[in-house]
Amino acid sequence: MKARELLAACFLLFGALLVWPLLTIANRPVLIWGVPALVLYLFAVWAAIVAVLVAAAARRRALEDDE
Repeated sequence: MKARELLAACFLLFGALLVWPLLTIANRPVLIWGVPALVLYLFAVWAAIVAVLVAAAARRRALEDDE
């Protein structure tokens, strides 16, 4: 899968994870380690976005170094 296709797929996936119907699943009056579930969900999605972008940047840099 090309990097552009991977980033497009990740954009759609992460966009889908941040729409209101899926946010309502995590929007419950439940505390996990003293933190609301919605906050943990949003932090997990944000961390996943950052991890995917870092991996894509590292992959692109590795490909550029090989050329």
